[in-house]
Amino acid sequence: MAIEIELKLRLPSASARHLLAHPFFASQPGQKNRLLNTYYDTPEFDLRKRGIALRLRRKGWALWLMTVKGGDAGVGGLAQRSEWEAPTQPGVFDFSIVTDAGLREFLERHHSRLLPVFTTDFTRTAWTIDLAGSRIEVALDRGRINALQIDTTSGERKPVGESICELELELLQGESPDALFDLAIALAADIHLLPEIRSKAERGYALADPSLSKPVKGFVSPVDSSMSPVDAFRAIALASLAHLQRNEAGGISGEDPEYVHQCRVAIRRLRSAFKLFSPVLSSTFVAVYAPRWKALAANLGGARDWDVFLSETLVPLEEAFPDDAGLALLRSRGKAAQTKAQSSAGASLSQPTYSQLILAFSAALFRVEAPTIAGNDKPSASSLHRFAVGRLKKRGRTIARLAREHKKMRAECRHKLRIECKKLRYAIEFFAPILSEKRISKYQLALSRIQDRLGALNDLATALRLIGEIHPGEKPNPLILGWITGRNELLVKEFESELRHFLACKAPCK
Repeated sequence: MAIEIELKLRLPSASARHLLAHPFFASQPGQKNRLLNTYYDTPEFDLRKRGIALRLRRKGWALWLMTVKGGDAGVGGLAQRSEWEAPTQPGVFDFSIVTDAGLREFLERHHSRLLPVFTTDFTRTAWTIDLAGSRIEVALDRGRINALQIDTTSGERKPVGESICELELELLQGESPDALFDLAIALAADIHLLPEIRSKAERGYALADPSLSKPVKGFVSPVDSSMSPVDAFRAIALASLAHLQRNEAGGISGEDPEYVHQCRVAIRRLRSAFKLFSPVLSSTFVAVYAPRWKALAANLGGARDWDVFLSETLVPLEEAFPDDAGLALLRSRGKAAQTKAQSSAGASLSQPTYSQLILAFSAALFRVEAPTIAGNDKPSASSLHRFAVGRLKKRGRTIARLAREHKKMRAECRHKLRIECKKLRYAIEFFAPILSEKRISKYQLALSRIQDRLGALNDLATALRLIGEIHPGEKPNPLILGWITGRNELLVKEFESELRHFLACKAPCK
């Protein structure tokens, strides 16, 4: 068994010729091979569900290889997974090469039900580069993925496909992925390279079954009690990156507003982790990356504001006053603004600055041998629970201080409280695996009810701002203004009740 460590990047087809002219490759001819791969699975996609890729590859005209890959854990474009490969013949599967007994038994059990699902047909141009004591294979793949897609209505299959234009950097010699990131960052300075978290197999499955292409929601905390606070931050940051990258393609295409929302949630979690773990992080690391993530979050915010306004805030008004011409005009202009904001969000995720941020930030997180992200006073592994308790208590004290002023609280004060509640919620989610499960559930429920009321109040304030943008210089429609004012008063009363209930709950800090 080999452990494959590779960095996958996609690039526009037009950029491929610029890559070939780059000094890294122009001085040496690349080796070209045509690779035709057929991926197999059961009709129910049992292999995909277990994170396994099984393919037969024809290399050139005569050589056939069978490959089994498992344990794909890609983030920032980097994938580290187990791989078994051996010569074979067309249609022949010999799973004796798989040294993982459980995986081998699983494959042999499903052997008779394996069917071709999709193919990848591409030309690979490969170079070998020695860099910083490591040997790297650089492979430029150009071709197509082809599949038979199931029509959910008729049950018939139709041929579908999409192009491949990818750069794969694979570590041939060396243990650390540092050299892969160094090379990728150097190339990305001249060529628009985007870290690709999806393998060709994932893309092929998505073509064969469109139901697999949907927004990806948040992650279960990867933290455990053996980690130091810095290690916990690294694990949370990598999970946040994976969450972001799983949704970026949908955010760019604009096919569903939920993709941009999930991108924002991923960035919000990451920014919250920066603040939560700030006492143990390098001030240089925070100063370099925290502002860049904040700027990206701001670029995506407009799209989400319009989505909420059109899909949630405006709907009850329209239901109450279905024939109001002012509301119809508001929706029409709001949709135009939403489209513009969605396009702007997609553009932000398509820019070279975004892909360069993903690469540089991932590299900093993966450089485990150097204290890239840790401060000078890195606590020991045994102190994570103590660190978590201290941070949760501080968050709780901040909320209690703001809550004491809730009777005279204006909109801007409630906004601060909403932000603090959100920070506390993410902190509890991050530390949940090392906290008391019994105490968490009740506390989280009370906190979520406060957040719901504060979120709804914030949506109303945002609605007034957006209406002002649609009708600049005009007085608000009395009908709309009256409804928002009444709704606001009701939510304030509900918020005060939920706040009292929350403050009576015991924090899960012991």
